[in-house]
Amino acid sequence: MAQTYYKGSDGNFYPVQNQRQNNNSQSQQQQQTYKKSGAVYSRIRNGNFEGNTIVNAWRKTRLGLMKATVAPYAGQGNKGLEIVNSQGKSGNQEKEYQKMICTITNDTVGSNQTYHVLMNVKTQVIVIKELGLCITPNGSGVTKSGKRVTGYFGRNYRK
Repeated sequence: MAQTYYKGSDGNFYPVQNQRQNNNSQSQQQQQTYKKSGAVYSRIRNGNFEGNTIVNAWRKTRLGLMKATVAPYAGQGNKGLEIVNSQGKSGNQEKEYQKMICTITNDTVGSNQTYHVLMNVKTQVIVIKELGLCITPNGSGVTKSGKRVTGYFGRNYRK
């Protein structure tokens, strides 16, 4: 590698120092990524929906903390649980979905919204189509405060 020179103000040439020195030691270390969302799946112990799943999820956004509670939907007139069957595109995959009701609250904005959602019975993935969000039990990590968290509540990448 050839040495490069620069012309000084006095007219003399001086060698250029190595520009590859990195004084920022923080960029060399890998920073830990923290989870900004989570979901807790639990079983209902008593009441009409005993044995069914209820989900509490949270997500950190620019507008504050978004919390979601997803519970089984009884239907009009409290008919009981509603299970919906769906055929796959190829026709050989039949999927079962349970109708659920999702309440999303954001305390900093002061909003409280309710949506009808479907939960895949096999994978337990809940999709909120109107918002483009999903809640899934998969995903684990640590929050900035050090708590271990499982689940994911965020953007639905499958359209």
